Amino acid sequence: MNSGSRYSLLIPNLKRNSRKRFGHIRPQLTGDSLLDVGAAEGWVGYYAEREIGLRVELLDVVDLNQTHLPHRIYDGFRFPHPDNSFDSVTLLLTLHHCAEPEQVLAEAKRVARQRIVVTESVYHTRPGKAVLTFMDRAYNALRSGGRMTGGLNFKTPPEWRALFCGLNLTLETETWLSRGLHRQKLFVLGPG
Repeated sequence: MNSGSRYSLLIPNLKRNSRKRFGHIRPQLTGDSLLDVGAAEGWVGYYAEREIGLRVELLDVVDLNQTHLPHRIYDGFRFPHPDNSFDSVTLLLTLHHCAEPEQVLAEAKRVARQRIVVTESVYHTRPGKAVLTFMDRAYNALRSGGRMTGGLNFKTPPEWRALFCGLNLTLETETWLSRGLHRQKLFVLGPG
């Protein structure tokens, strides 16, 4: 089975996960524009446009876009947008892939007028981090044909909070999205 056919087998699961992820973040989105950073296939942005009428742009370091939404590629450090250009910015399971998560978060702060919505895989123990690393590498290698690379900078919840605080972001909401093998948290941030 070639990588294209393996990817096509993932599409229903990717769409289902994107739909679920959108359901988690929908109440947190404000304004009428959204920049989805690390958008991958773009389905979360697609639901945001279709269901609540947001003007959506996708941004990623690779082009995996499967939607009609506008998509831009960036260098993984500097967003190609002016200051305060979107009401909401999402970073959904994205920051742990960034070589410099603090820089990407600073860019999100720069372009966000109202809110930054972050979901992240988190761990509490060394074995937990090892499991996340294995799962992420295997799944995303299959998903992108090896084009999704990155630092795998997983953090504990206190480490994420310290990073947000260091950038003078206001933590408005923090909640668990899952607590099983793949622990995920939702962080809603004010750009300060």
